[in-house]
Amino acid sequence: MKIKMLFPITLAAAMIFLLPIKAQSQLSVALSDNLVVLSNQERSGQLELVNSGSDPTEFRLTVESDMVGADVDGRTVIRWSPARALVSPHRTLPVRIAARPPHDLPPGEYVLRAGVTAAVQTPPSLTGPRMSDEEVAGVAVVIPIVPTLPITVYYRHDIPNPMIEAEALVPMPDDTHYVGYFQVRKSDPKYSFVGYIAVVDAMTGQVVNQGRLHLLPGVESGQVRIPHSTASMSASGQYCIRIWDHWPARGVPGKEVCDAL
Repeated sequence: MKIKMLFPITLAAAMIFLLPIKAQSQLSVALSDNLVVLSNQERSGQLELVNSGSDPTEFRLTVESDMVGADVDGRTVIRWSPARALVSPHRTLPVRIAARPPHDLPPGEYVLRAGVTAAVQTPPSLTGPRMSDEEVAGVAVVIPIVPTLPITVYYRHDIPNPMIEAEALVPMPDDTHYVGYFQVRKSDPKYSFVGYIAVVDAMTGQVVNQGRLHLLPGVESGQVRIPHSTASMSASGQYCIRIWDHWPARGVPGKEVCDAL
């Protein structure tokens, strides 16, 4: 049995089946994302459960009771629909995530941990006559692994999306992989930042780096680097970093900073 995952897994308890040596199940599961950001303006989101294996797979979604930032049971704040589903082989299933905060929840950002467990619905069954003691020696013990795919949920209540500032471009003349980097710094380190970043060559308009930037709560700053493979390598090259305070990016960036090497 082989497992293909997009995100790290932890192992849960597994049932043991006696199976013929040639009989094996394949479990190949993934999530479309492992990060969800909700707020009192956008209280719902969506991700997809992906079953790339050859067997029907049951997914179960759970939320931990601890909610970082408040003495509230997280299972009452975050809801899943469906919370349990059987996904056919080579299919995906959308799952809706919604926030239902208590009316007296103070403003702030709250962090919840959730998980999706996946298991083949029905193990291969044994058929044929009862095996003798001699035949038992030719039987393998197969332990299906039940992976848990972790999800982080941020719920921002009555606060704007946290933003970051970009500092001057720092050259890296001795680095073989990067031309330089923009140092980005949070306005408020205690909150997370989940946004979209694009670095553009101001001379050519070429996008040299882009993607989601996730800075954990408590992390004050990070670096957005410019790789050699896409940079013009000009000593007088100018680059602009564009910052959106949300993911995926929509509309114009909230901030843009340009600087020369």
